[in-house]
Amino acid sequence: MRNFFKLGRQSSEDLEAPQFLALPPDFDDMASTSDYEPSIGESVFCSVTSSINESVWEYGRRYQVFRYGRYPLPNDDEEVNREILKHVMFKELLHGQLHLAPIGKNPQKIIDLGTGTGEWAIEVGDNFPSARVIGVDLSRIQPVWLPPNVEFYVDDIEDEWIHSSDFDYVHLRVVCSTLRDPKKVLATAYRNMNPGGWIELQEINPVVKCDDGTVPPDYPLTRFYEQMRTVFEEHYGFDPDFVERAPSQLEELGFVNVQLRVFHVPIGEWPKDKHLRTLGAYLREILAETLPAMAAKPFHESGIDDADAKELLQDVRDALRERRFHAYLPIHFVWAQKPAT
Repeated sequence: MRNFFKLGRQSSEDLEAPQFLALPPDFDDMASTSDYEPSIGESVFCSVTSSINESVWEYGRRYQVFRYGRYPLPNDDEEVNREILKHVMFKELLHGQLHLAPIGKNPQKIIDLGTGTGEWAIEVGDNFPSARVIGVDLSRIQPVWLPPNVEFYVDDIEDEWIHSSDFDYVHLRVVCSTLRDPKKVLATAYRNMNPGGWIELQEINPVVKCDDGTVPPDYPLTRFYEQMRTVFEEHYGFDPDFVERAPSQLEELGFVNVQLRVFHVPIGEWPKDKHLRTLGAYLREILAETLPAMAAKPFHESGIDDADAKELLQDVRDALRERRFHAYLPIHFVWAQKPAT
């Protein structure tokens, strides 16, 4: 069962970077009404009693029940905090910008696939008040107070879309690595875009890099990513390296003006540059929160020995605190346009 819900929230201007580290309120305890369209909140959202809004607790973490098992990461407070911190890091990376695609000053329909906590969609809605902005995710973890032009769906983006089409801009951020068929999702996006519209992928490439030889071959985070890649590919059917092929895949689907920009984001605060140190601190914390999320359901269900997993995660935590390792992760921004004719 798929359900649409629209909720409200406070202005995104109230959430500056220092506040993002605080955990959000417990959404389950919030009133499910909207200051903007209470009829939607009451007749649709409040009536949702199916598994869409249900959760299950396993391995000490909370998981969504909708499409249970397809997405193996939790949706509890710790994961929400990590998602919000990722939003902060990406904004810092782009010096406050939310996208690189040249979408113009007046896009009318925007969709955020795998919206997570919805921060990106909400801020885009604030930036383009005349646009209709839709966020789609498997979990209902978005805030209550929204701008009037922002809506959220609980849905699986790997299914056929039930929401409106004719989008001017399609956005995906750190989503493709947890899809079973990311090319199919991009093809669906192509069919639902206006001619001349843009699509943008913002993805972390899970390959540890180093330019000065300070990172050894057995660097713990490298070993962690190797284990994660095996689990994602063999146990869940994901494609964690899809981002490396994304430009060619977009071209095959018919997109034009395909562009790629790769940022090298440090792991930790080893750079001298203040901007890079800030990025490194954010990424270190995001990675630290990724460890227990992976060690819970994904590692456990794939048969990894608990003692081995615990030892690996401790090695990674120790390495993340070391400034002598000048490691970084590539973050890929890929954007492309649907032909105008």
